[in-house]
Amino acid sequence: MTEAALRPAVIALAGGLREARTQRGIGLRRLADMVDLHYAALSSYELAQRTPPGTTVARILGVLRSPTEVCDQLIDLADRAHDRDFIDHTGHNEHLLRTAYEQRSTRVTEWSPSLIPETLQTAEYARALRDTGLLALEAADVGCLLRTARQLALTDKTGPQNTFLIGEATTRPDACTPDVLRNQLDQLRTWTRRPRITVRIVPTANCPPGLVEPFTLYEHRAGALAVALRRHHGAVYSTHQAALTTYEKAARALRRHAAENAWP
Repeated sequence: MTEAALRPAVIALAGGLREARTQRGIGLRRLADMVDLHYAALSSYELAQRTPPGTTVARILGVLRSPTEVCDQLIDLADRAHDRDFIDHTGHNEHLLRTAYEQRSTRVTEWSPSLIPETLQTAEYARALRDTGLLALEAADVGCLLRTARQLALTDKTGPQNTFLIGEATTRPDACTPDVLRNQLDQLRTWTRRPRITVRIVPTANCPPGLVEPFTLYEHRAGALAVALRRHHGAVYSTHQAALTTYEKAARALRRHAAENAWP
């Protein structure tokens, strides 16, 4: 796996090209002929093994008759292919990035200090967050679809080991009513019966709210691949070694503090 293949923009671009093609129902070999590219070259673009220049991306999307917003998005990704940090301001690349890094990982550690991790939220809990009015309705609707897709992926027998570390604050009814929280916590217990899912509570005494921001660390046997820092809207993905080392240490510390606080 090359260093370039792990960069966030390269991964998002590869997924976007593949999605644009499959949405049109066109096979890889046929598209290669249509855009006058060798089949192996086009395949390497969709596998994030090589990065196409923006002009090639534009030609591919033009043949596919992709919407203008998709063209602008993917051409921008091609221009940012060499960046080790990627700020996803809109959240449009979140699904592509998360899926791609999960496919390359053997372990995914998510730290959520004050809210139930989005992937594990019940519909009622997610609705309570949406009803605060702090989330854009469009973002909330997209989040609902992505949450359903991720939950289905977690039921697969194959894939990375997922460790969800949640702050003690998530067990208090600050974000929703007591009944909604009770049902949410019951659902968490159900999730822990899945073979690839571990949920642990980190006591407030060991990590006070605000000390360590929410993050997701993607790791392979050889070490960390990327870290995603969650924001109010969108996320920052980084493959800088200094950042990876920092969050590897943070994840180890949080896991250590939570080791004796297994979910009941």
